[in-house]
This record gives sequence, C-alpha cells and structure tokens, in this order.
Amino acid sequence: MNRPEHLQPFHPDQTVVLLAEDEVMVQNIVRLTLEAAGYFVLTAHDGHEALQLSRSYSGPIQLLLTDIMMPRMTGLELCQHIRMERPQTKILVMSGTHHPGTKYPYLSKPFSPDKLREAVRQVEPDGVLFRPSAV
Repeated sequence: MNRPEHLQPFHPDQTVVLLAEDEVMVQNIVRLTLEAAGYFVLTAHDGHEALQLSRSYSGPIQLLLTDIMMPRMTGLELCQHIRMERPQTKILVMSGTHHPGTKYPYLSKPFSPDKLREAVRQVEPDGVLFRPSAV
C-alpha cells in the first residue's frame, strides 16, 4: 500500500485514481498504463487496504477502480464504503468473471491498455471525459 502522507499529485488538477487490485501483475499493468496516460494512481492490494488508504489520503480521489473479487473485503463492499465516505468519487469495477447487475460501470478482464483508458474516460456520467494533466 502507498504511504498517503507522502503522496501528492504532480499537478494540483491531476486526476487521482485509487486502484484496488489483489493480483500484483494486473495491478502493476493498470498502474503503469494509467500513469502513462497522466493519472496519479494510489494502489492497494485489497478492499481493506484501499479503504484505509482512502481514509488517510487528505486530497480528493476522483476515481475508484477496483477488482470485484478480492480477499478481506470485496470490491463491491469497498464501493459501498467509498460511496458513503467520498460521494463525489466515481467508481469503475473490473473482474475476470461476469457480474451481471452491478450498478457500477464494469470493465471485463482481460482488457487492453486502450480499453482500460477508454473505460476510465467514460466513467464520468455527464459525458465529460476525465482530462488527466500532462506530466
């Protein structure tokens, strides 16, 4: 897990993504893809870590990107907590197994870097795309 007291976006208007993913390889690929696209990414290995990170991170978090199936706390449980504690945070869930009926935007694994970037951009319900700062 990141140490939130030392984490700051490079630019004040940079979009902050909280990534909760228990598979290290997937987490690294997603983090690197989003960072290359200009996002600032906070990472956690499960829902419990992500919730702790969210609670200790003082800045805004614009997007929660979470796997659904994780140990200790599922992604959907995490979504409920984040929705209550950070109602402005947008949510995108992902999974390697089909999860019909989730009320959150959904990204099916495996996905390409282009598909990931597009899914993140599409999360904004008003049709306004996230515009990550150039780094």
